[in-house]
Amino acid sequence: MHKEDFAKYKGKKIVFKKVTAFPDVKIQFVTSFPDYKIKIASDKSFAATEIIKYQEVTAFPDVKLQQTTSFEDFQIYFE
Repeated sequence: MHKEDFAKYKGKKIVFKKVTAFPDVKIQFVTSFPDYKIKIASDKSFAATEIIKYQEVTAFPDVKLQQTTSFEDFQIYFE
């Protein structure tokens, strides 16, 4: 999965599941210059049916995410 693939989730809620091996996407949380801005969802309701397996990395991510409280690109619920 590449950062361009996340464009289809704009305005939606998606479910992320943390894994240690074989992730769908490698993400890095940043404080500036993100690829997408996210809001952390408190519940799973109305989430997309697809579950994305992710691994958090500090270098060479597939996508950079910045947590925000408003004007997010999409919401993420972490399992």
